[in-house]
Amino acid sequence: MKSVLLVRGTAFLATGLVLFLLFCYLLFPTGRIDAVLARALSQQGLTLSPAVHKTLLPGLAWDNLLLSSDHGALLSCQRLQVRILLLPLLTGRAVISGRATIGKGRLDARYALNGKDALDLETDGISLAEIPFIKSVLGAKAAGNLWAQGTLQRGAKGLSGDLKLEVKQLEFSGVKMGAFPLPDAAGLKTQGMIRVSDGKARLESFTLEGDGIYMRLSGDIPSGANAAVTPLNMTMEIMPKPNFLEKQKLVFMLLAKFMTSPGVYKVPIRGTLLSPQIL
Repeated sequence: MKSVLLVRGTAFLATGLVLFLLFCYLLFPTGRIDAVLARALSQQGLTLSPAVHKTLLPGLAWDNLLLSSDHGALLSCQRLQVRILLLPLLTGRAVISGRATIGKGRLDARYALNGKDALDLETDGISLAEIPFIKSVLGAKAAGNLWAQGTLQRGAKGLSGDLKLEVKQLEFSGVKMGAFPLPDAAGLKTQGMIRVSDGKARLESFTLEGDGIYMRLSGDIPSGANAAVTPLNMTMEIMPKPNFLEKQKLVFMLLAKFMTSPGVYKVPIRGTLLSPQIL
């Protein structure tokens, strides 16, 4: 009899909690969410449009989302949906699920506000040609499909974990950071890893290897609420073979000051995410 009463009591409390959350969701004005986001983004010179709206399942969504800065469009997606998962609430965990549709690709993420397991992220099939940042900030053209997968866990000193990266059939041209260009390249094989330790993210190594060229990008990755305006501290190592160097000799003449040994260029990337500079 006691076990039956316990089960009924638990079910009653769970139902009450779900109904309470649904009631709060129905009454919560989306205008406040837009105002909070606008305030936070404006501090970094960013704007987000259009306005958010509620979905049938408890959640929020943006249709034809566009994130912009003074440089122009940075990120766009057909739909971004965020919602709180109700089932984990029954076990005392608050988990937010997010899904973005970008061209033919997708990004799926689950972030837990409490507990050891903090983040699960997976993305596949996102075409670099669908990311406006490449043109508006780098002035470049790019092709290739982005794949990423990773998990983060919560510890006493912050989040820790790793994220694997790959761009299939990568090619780019016209990349310029400040006064310096990078060489055009195509048919690149890529592999990379972002490692998060004690809440700080670092690109351990992102290698790009193609016919006549080998490049490696590494350094600290800005994260958190002020990521867009946090100073960059990254390095691009470029190792061209003689025939590749000859084809783009003008680019390598401009990069000559960064040559550390014959055939090896170490290019420092500074500035910010919205204005990367080779210095």
